[in-house]
Order: sequence, then C-alpha cells, then structure tokens
Amino acid sequence: MRSIYLLVLAVPGLLLPACSTGDSPPPPPDARRDKGKRIDLSSPDRSSGPDTRPWADQGPKPDKGPKPDTGPKPDAGLCGNKKLDPSEACDKGIAAGQPGACPGSATDCDDKNKCTTDGVTGSAADCSAACTHAPVASCCGNGLVESGEQCDDGNVSDKDGCSNVCKLPGGHLVITEVAVSPGEAEFVELYNPSSSDLPLDNVYLSDRSDYFQLVKGPLGSASTDFVARFPAGAKLAAGSYLTIAMQGSLGFKMSYGKAPDYELTNTETTVPDLIPAVAGSIGSQAGLTDGGELLVLFTWDGTSDLVKDLDYVVWKGSSASAIAKSPLICVDGPDADTTTTCYKDDTPIT
Repeated sequence: MRSIYLLVLAVPGLLLPACSTGDSPPPPPDARRDKGKRIDLSSPDRSSGPDTRPWADQGPKPDKGPKPDTGPKPDAGLCGNKKLDPSEACDKGIAAGQPGACPGSATDCDDKNKCTTDGVTGSAADCSAACTHAPVASCCGNGLVESGEQCDDGNVSDKDGCSNVCKLPGGHLVITEVAVSPGEAEFVELYNPSSSDLPLDNVYLSDRSDYFQLVKGPLGSASTDFVARFPAGAKLAAGSYLTIAMQGSLGFKMSYGKAPDYELTNTETTVPDLIPAVAGSIGSQAGLTDGGELLVLFTWDGTSDLVKDLDYVVWKGSSASAIAKSPLICVDGPDADTTTTCYKDDTPIT
C-alpha cells in the first residue's frame, strides 16, 4: 500500500479552504444573502401584514376602557304590550275605558256632539282602531247658520241667546251694557234678541226702586233719578242694538265719536229724547250713580194695575236700592175698578 503525505505549512493570516472528501455536507448558505432580492432587515415589510418576527417589539395593546352603558333595549312596540307605542293608534292590552284602549264600537267613540256621526276605523287586532267623527250637514249646534235656522252659537244649550233648536228667543228687550263713568259718557245699551221688530211705545227705563208705583200717578220728586219711556212710534229691529246717552248726546259724541240713538237729557235736537213716564219723573240732574244702584227695564200698557219687568241690573252690591216685589205688594192702577192686584215673587235680589 502506497502512502501519501501532505505537508502543511502554517503561514500567519492565511486560511486555506478545507478540502472536501465528498463525504461532508456543503456549508449553509449565507442567511443574509438572497440572490434574487435584497431584503432590508432593519425595516420589516409592513405591506404583507404586521411584523411577526419573535424579536419585533409589538408593545402593549391600548386600553379601550369599559364598554359604554347603552341602557335597556328600546321597546319593540308589540301590539298588546299594554302600552300605547308611537306606531299604534291604540293597544288591545289596555283595559276598556282607559286612555289608549282600542274602541270596540261607535258607542266607545261618542263625542257627545249631535252634529257628528261617530264611527271606528282600523282593527283592534293589530292596534290600528281609531275613532272618527264625520260632520253632519245642516245641524243645529255646529256654529253655522244654515237653512231653517235663525242663529247657531255652536252649542245646544237653551236660554243663552240662541235656543237649542237654533231659534232666537222671542219676546223682550234686554240690557246688554251700562257705563257709569265718566259722567258725560254715561250710557245704557239695549238689545232685541228676537226674530221680529219690537215696538218701544210702552217700554220704560228707571233707576228708582219705587218705579212700579207710577201706575198710581205722579211720583215723589228726585232730582237725580228718573222713570222715562220711549216716544211714540219708536221700535228696535230684530237682532239690533240701541244706545241711550244719560247725560245728553254731546258728551257721548265727544267720548265715542258718534251720536247715540236716544238721550235722556235734551242737549241736541237731532237726537230723539226719552220722555217722562209721568209728570216730573225725570229729575233735573238725572243720571247713573257711580257708587252703585239699580237699573230696570219694564213695560206698562197704561191701564193695568201691574208693570212687567223685562230686565234688571244692580251694580257694586247696591242691594239697599234694589227691590224684590212679592205677593205682599198689591196695587190698584188707573183702570175702572178699585180692586188691587198683587205681584208674584220676583227673582231674589241676591
């Protein structure tokens, strides 16, 4: 067997490659070298997702804090949950007669108005039931004066100026307004609420508590009081008003810018005057007392024992000057007999 010897010289700084005998594996490739692409390891490539290298410091995740309190979930609005939800006209779970209950028939929808026809639309099954009120044409009480009506004040109350069948009250005048100051502007206003013209020939106005005694003749003098009547031929049209200036028409015109219909004290020839009921029954200083007294409107036919009151006003609690006639007051008028006639009870002063 032949032996071969290799002499190796040690030279400083010189590294000789090792010789492969073919039995050893090749050296590992340089981990820092990619023959196809250069990779910058100092800046991880973020385009393909977060850096998952074990040595990369991801840092602590931010603290998002507690979840906000959103409160209870909103009401689902189910029909029958005993609540009237915004999407419902009613709720079938609410007891009948309670707010929000579903109407079962037109009876449940009665609005107490005879000028509407009551009904129901929708269904209680799906909480859509609702009341309807269809207007009735030509109905007394709807606020419209229609065929066959003399008035319509929007209700069916009686004795309030328009009856429950939409007719004007018949019969008599009423006092609608009294002004007692300033003195020169004093006036009384009357209204005819009936459906026909009313004659005023036998209509009287007074502020005296003994006014009914005029049937027996002249009354005692009172310079500040009056019992007056309208002149012959006077009348007031249906549904119309008139004014009486108590201190003459001149002061009335200065205060209100127009003339009155009548005057108690004669100050202007163009305005008709009230006349004394009996001789001397309009005092020289007649007028209305600011501090309170009575005012009565009445009729008398000129021969009967009794007068008939139409309207009566007392202001500022002046009950001392008021009068309430009763069966205790009996009078004999200018008729042919000598028999007295007694009054019935008046409305109490209070």
